[in-house]
Formats: sequence, C-alpha cells, structure tokens
Amino acid sequence: MTFVHPAVLIGLILGAIPIIVYYLMRFRSLRVPWGADYILERALARWRKKLYWDQIILLALRALVVMALVLAFARPQSRAARSTGTDGAVLRVLLVDGSYSMLAGRSPPTLFDASLEIMRELVSSWERGEMWSLYALDSRPRWVVDRAAVVDADHSRAILDTLKVEETAVSLAAGLKAVLAHGAGQRREIYIVADDQASNWADVDQAIADADEQTRVFWIHPPLADRRNLAVTRLEAGHERVLRGFSFPVYADVRNFSAEAVRDAELSVLVNGAKTGAKRVSLQPGQSVRLALNLRLDTAGPHLITARLSDDVLPFDNALSAGVEVAPAVSLLVLRDAGRTGKFESSAGFLGLAARMLAGGSTKEAEGPLRITDYSDATCALSTLQKHDAVVLDGGRTLTPDLAETLRQYVEQGGGLILAADASADLAAWRGLLGPANLLPAVPARLRNEALAGPVFRQLSRTGFDLPALRDFENDADGDLSQVRFFSWVECDTPAPGAETLARFDDGSTYAWRRRLERGSVLMLAAGLNSHNNNLLVRETVYPFLLHLFAEAASAGQYTRRVARNEPVRYLATGDPPPTGAVFGLDNAEPALASLTPQAQGMFVEYAPGSSRSGPASLLVLRENSSERIWIGVQGERTDSSLTAMAPAYREQLAETLAWTEAGSARELMDALEADGSGAERYGWVLLAVLLFAMGELLMGLRFV
Repeated sequence: MTFVHPAVLIGLILGAIPIIVYYLMRFRSLRVPWGADYILERALARWRKKLYWDQIILLALRALVVMALVLAFARPQSRAARSTGTDGAVLRVLLVDGSYSMLAGRSPPTLFDASLEIMRELVSSWERGEMWSLYALDSRPRWVVDRAAVVDADHSRAILDTLKVEETAVSLAAGLKAVLAHGAGQRREIYIVADDQASNWADVDQAIADADEQTRVFWIHPPLADRRNLAVTRLEAGHERVLRGFSFPVYADVRNFSAEAVRDAELSVLVNGAKTGAKRVSLQPGQSVRLALNLRLDTAGPHLITARLSDDVLPFDNALSAGVEVAPAVSLLVLRDAGRTGKFESSAGFLGLAARMLAGGSTKEAEGPLRITDYSDATCALSTLQKHDAVVLDGGRTLTPDLAETLRQYVEQGGGLILAADASADLAAWRGLLGPANLLPAVPARLRNEALAGPVFRQLSRTGFDLPALRDFENDADGDLSQVRFFSWVECDTPAPGAETLARFDDGSTYAWRRRLERGSVLMLAAGLNSHNNNLLVRETVYPFLLHLFAEAASAGQYTRRVARNEPVRYLATGDPPPTGAVFGLDNAEPALASLTPQAQGMFVEYAPGSSRSGPASLLVLRENSSERIWIGVQGERTDSSLTAMAPAYREQLAETLAWTEAGSARELMDALEADGSGAERYGWVLLAVLLFAMGELLMGLRFV
C-alpha cells in the first residue's frame, strides 16, 4: 500500500484528540463517606466494569473516524499488481530533458518545475525495493541512477531535486536510443519527461525502431499555452575600448523564434544595470533584425552593457551582456623622418591639427580625446612605443631592419600598428621588411598618384563598412564621408591569411585592412594620413571616422570582454602594486579562483575553464589596498529557443509506434497508471470505513443516553 500524498499521514496523530478530550472532560465525583458505603460500592463495581469497556470501544471508534479521514486525504493506492521480486520485476526508467526550453512559462511554475513536481509524485508512489533508473539529458548525458532499488520516497525525491536545466539543446533521439538499450528484454516502464519542441524530437522515429512489446511508455509534458518567443542572439559594442564622452554604437541582434508575428516588443539597453535607452521592434515569424543604439559613457574604466527584451514565455534567452573599457583618450605615436617638416608632409601635421580641433583649441589639446606624439629620431626603442596605445608608421618613414623588428615586438606584446601608405611610401621596403615580420595585412603592389582635382580619384563607399563601429556612416549619422577624395592610394594584391576588410572604396577595393594577432593588431590604410593630395579633408565629418579607426587600433592589446561559453577569460592587469589574487564570478554561481602569471607588461589574469552558461560575469582583481572589477559578457548560441511544436502528423506517428500514454499533470499520470493496472485507488474503501466507524460511534453513543 502506498499513498499519493504521503505527507498528509502526519495527520494520523489527530486520532489522539478524542482520547485527550475524554480525559479533559470526564466527570470527577466528590466522595462523601456514609454508613451504606459497602453495599453501594459492590453495586457500582459491577456497573463500572461494564461501562469501562463501552467507553474503550467508543473512544476507539472516534479515533478511527479521525484517522480514516486522514488516510482518505492521503489517497492510498494498492500496488498488488506490481511484482517487486527479481523474477519478472518491472524496471522504471526516467528520461529527463535538461535543455533550457524547459524553462518556458509565462509565470511560475515553468515547464521544468511542473514536470519535476509530477516526477516527485510518481517516485513517491513506488514501493521500497522496486528498481528504477534516471537518465539526465543535458550537456553531459548520463545515468544519474542506474538500476537502483528504491530506498524510500524522500531519497528518490532528493535525487530528482539535483537535476538542473542547462544552456544547451538536446537530442531526444540519442537519449531514447540509450534508454531503449537499457534493460532490453525485461518488463519496463519508460517515462519521457520533455516538452513537445520540434527540434528536440527530430529523428526520434529512427531511434525507436528497437522498441519492444514489454516496454510501456509514458510521455510527461505539462501544457504550454504561449509559444511566442523572442531572443537576443548577439550583442556587441562598436569597440571594446571606447573614448570617454564620445558616442559609440551598440548592436543587438534579435530573432523571433516563434511561428507568430510579434509587435512592439521593447529592447532595453542597460549600462551597469541602469537603463539608458530602448527601442521597439516588430518581427515576422523567423525574422532576425539588428538594432543599433548609440551610447555615451562619461566615466573611465570597465563597464557592463546589457541588452534585454521585455518578458516573454522564455525569459532565459531575453538578455545578453558585453563588457567595454572606457579610456580618457587615445595616445598615438607618429613615426616620421626628420626631414619631413612641411605642414602636411607627414601624418604628424594633420593628426596634430585634428587633435587640437577635437580638444576645442590648442590650449586644451592635452585634455582632448586624441593625443599625438611626433617622433622623428632615427632609432626607436621598444619602451618608447609601449608608452602609447597605437603607433602610426608614416608613409615616408625610412624603414630599417631594426625598426621593423621593434615594430614586430610591439605588436606581439599587444600594441596597435597603423600603416599609413602615402605617396612617398617605399613599397619595396614595406614588402621586404614588414612582410617577413608578419606586419602586412595585404601585399602593397602599386602606388597610384593622380593629378590633384583631376578626374581620377577614389571615394569611400557608404555601404562597405565591415567594422561595426563605422556603420553609422552609412546613413550619415556620424558624418558624410562622400566628400573625401583620394588622389593618391596604394593598390594591393594578395591579403594575408586572416586579414579583414574594415572599409572600402566606392569601386569595391579595400581602403582599410586589419590583421589580428593573438594580442595586438595591424591596421593598414590604402591612403595616407597627411592630407596631402586631398587624401583626407580637414573637416569635422572626418574626425569621428578617425577616432573610430584609432580606437579600434588602440584596443588591440586588450583581451576581449565578450566571450563565448567555455571560452577562457583573460585580462592583463598593469600598474602598481601588482595584483595578489583574482576571482571569476557569474550571476548566481559560486566564485572561482583565477590564475596569476607575471609578464613583462603586467600580471596576466586567466580563468581557463570559462563559463558554461551565458550571463554577465566579472574578474575581481585584488591588490594590496584596493580592487577592481573587470566586466565580461558571456554569450552563448541560442540553439534551444524555438518552442515550435512538432508537426501533428509526426507526433501521431511517434504515438502509434511507441503506444505512449500522455500526461500533463500528476493526476493524469496516476489515473493512467491505475487504468493500466499499475495501481488501484483505495480511496472509496477508506471513505466506506469512515462511514462505518461513524455509524458505530453513533450507536455506541446511544447506549449512554
């Protein structure tokens, strides 16, 4: 005998109430001695003996009425139809879907919570000694319980409570294949605990070919009324190192995973948890869209950017985060020849003018976002380069093997190198020295020098920006670059492996290449930065364009603040005193120690395992008397966000093959088990016992009237 609600059995102690009431309320006589005591005592003794047993029976009937009512509420079941011996025993197998689509639900409980409650009631109905197995289908499919005997209901429920939903998609085909091979040839009951998601049920019809007649299948799936689900699939900032006080774009990709159109959903952008902007979006079924929002941060240091959708049926995939570093300025070192002293003979002249204009005048140049250092010495030490965020190699700078080697070391240690190929560039020297040093994103082949104001020139394309931060120029949000004309430029032949195109000319040829190394990068421009031959007009529309290019080059030495799941998290801590420890943390997860490795540039901090799930994360770097928190955004692929149900015809095919019984609640499952002969309710018999005990109590009570 088992009970559907065993916790109610604690109410059996209420059966003591009639006895307690009896002893509290019974009549206590006052004894007064008198002469006929002896005769009266003998008569009363015979009467008390008969009355004593009547009272015992009455109290027992009253206690049984209360206890029978408690048993009725506990809903007893007979398990006589089940064999509990080893010969012919039934093996019960639970297959549990642990993908994050099980977290769907407009309000608690989620599908997983509802399924867990059904499983808890199911295992509570099993008797001690019965055999069961539990297969968890998540990122590490495994047998949690493998042919173990039931100890008691509490132990079985405790095992179920260890199951967690993970950020993964699963294959029920693979899970069913493992489960069907488990205990083949014996009597089995298989309980599939999963939603009706089409993607998870793919190819199940192939996996169930080996199902046998001794296997009884139950499919537990609580109903899901709403399937409209939007998800943020990607979030990136225009640069991971941005300038304080200057706007930069943030791009969020949003997809409608449902089969219905969604209108006016709100996407909010938060900085360090505070809402700073929002956009409305309407999407057709299956449609994806990229939304752009411009942000401006006025505080230097690490920041966390989060894009979050308004709540829908699956909140798990509604947000993604990314980290950015806000710098007060970009420091550029311009390498030029000492003889190039004309106003626009080198990049230093034009960039110095741009720095003054951006700062609001020459007196405020040191406070501006662009800080230029003009360097014309014949030799250049690595330590000189490392004082700056990026280095501009002027097109007319004389290249030597020593300088090429110094530049190589600078880039390998995280520096950003900008190659500005103007009309005086020695392309042969570039190919001969920068090429072997792995510093050429593309091979410069020919120099084009056309007449100033002539009919032959190049213009920047307004639709060819592959660098996300430059895409605002496509709609003139950051300025109209179509006025910039280039009358001298370099044509390149073969791009190096891994080279990226950031911007193009209007004829489709490349204007800006970038090649990333493990740390550091090389940015190569097909035209110079000296404004000679009208290469770049000194106009306010050009300055944002330059700042974006320089910010991208300056971020070369910064480890990414946007990582994938299970990707190592890295950070280079500089400055004194050096870090003494570091801790990696993720929302609602236990913090973990990160490793520290001293390097020439600073302390290398790494958490190699990374995070197994998406969310805002951080590295807390501890120093002797201070600490700093570096924000990291962990982003995973949205592989389990579609809640589209499997096709009705496919579902009918599986139902026919497996002959399963569906249950959306514990009541439905217990009714199905009872109808299947797996158990019989004794609820009616207990109520009949309550009635009989109550009638007996009434009849016994009449004897005292």
